[in-house]
Amino acid sequence: MSELINTQNKPANIRLGLLATTSAIVLAACVASVTEVNAADRPTLWIEGGWHFDNVTGSNETFVPPLDSLTTAGYPSEPTDANFLGQGSGGFPSFTDMENVLGRSSGVEGSISFQPKGSNWIFNVSARYGRTHSKRNIVQRKDIAGEPAYITYLSGIRNLKTPTHTNYVEQSADNTEAHTILDFKVGRDVGLGLFGERTESVLSFGARYVQMNTTSKGHSYAAPAVRFYHLKTHYFGGVKYYNAAFHQKSSSFLQRYSSLRALGPSLSWSNTTGLWGDVPDGQLAVDWGVNAALLFGRQKAKVHHDSAATNFHGTQTLHYTQLGTVNRTQSRRVIVPNLGGFAGLSYRFPNAKLSAGYRADFFFGAMDRGLDTRESVTTGFHGPYATISIGLGG
Repeated sequence: MSELINTQNKPANIRLGLLATTSAIVLAACVASVTEVNAADRPTLWIEGGWHFDNVTGSNETFVPPLDSLTTAGYPSEPTDANFLGQGSGGFPSFTDMENVLGRSSGVEGSISFQPKGSNWIFNVSARYGRTHSKRNIVQRKDIAGEPAYITYLSGIRNLKTPTHTNYVEQSADNTEAHTILDFKVGRDVGLGLFGERTESVLSFGARYVQMNTTSKGHSYAAPAVRFYHLKTHYFGGVKYYNAAFHQKSSSFLQRYSSLRALGPSLSWSNTTGLWGDVPDGQLAVDWGVNAALLFGRQKAKVHHDSAATNFHGTQTLHYTQLGTVNRTQSRRVIVPNLGGFAGLSYRFPNAKLSAGYRADFFFGAMDRGLDTRESVTTGFHGPYATISIGLGG
């Protein structure tokens, strides 16, 4: 008999969804209510809001529980013992398959840009927030039956009870990631004209602040395999055979937290090139840009894990092994280079703009994802985004 309970829960961030929906309604209402401006009049204030859905790169160093290979593949070979009767083992999922699983990060973003009338300078403040949470639980059981035990008499053989054993795994993993990116930029419409008269090009410098947090915890309990043996006892009148089961159990617990807080100078270049139409009547344009920053901050990590394994012969404990407990807390100052870029399409009017595209940001050596020792890992966010902008003033 095989029993399988496998649940996977990746709850959507309801609060972010409600906030995003409300923002869309408010921004749409603002666009409808703003009075028309002449084509020659450029709004002095732009307010932008939107959503993004990112894949998160950068994994923790893998934690492998005891008996993990036995859990998935079973015993590598059969023993040569003459009393060996057979075995049932393996075929269960590995804890490592679910340990680093994260869903797609979803979040909101917004910015405010101000360009004084008659000036080519642009001041911008922007923020992005994203979060993902995944939780998985697996419980699997398999009942394994051995050969019947029996007693031999001078008059014949009488069967006894058939031995059985339940192999099982119980695994759980809970992972959360959250990040916030804040930018303050001062830019200038440089008007390079590299891509024709329909291109607007803004070169900006400023400061970027980044905050990242990851937490994960999990456990694994397993008795994934069994072997059956004959044991015999001689007595007056015959021989009694006992079926003895040899099996192993393991238990593991894992909990870790890592974070980064960093601030540093940034440089970015953004471009908008008109493809079709004119801005007063509605223009389709392509948007693209690149950004770089050098961030100075503190990287922290806190890790705890412990494991144990036990060997059993029937109901008797043969050997118990505490495989070790690790507690590591570490804090370190780091310098994190950051590179990113985006590309997309927009449809814009004199006082409104709808945009959608794909964006990526990578932070090199940002997070300590090591297990027993420090290991800096590059963390990145890449995925689609969509924004709504309105312009005020003129």
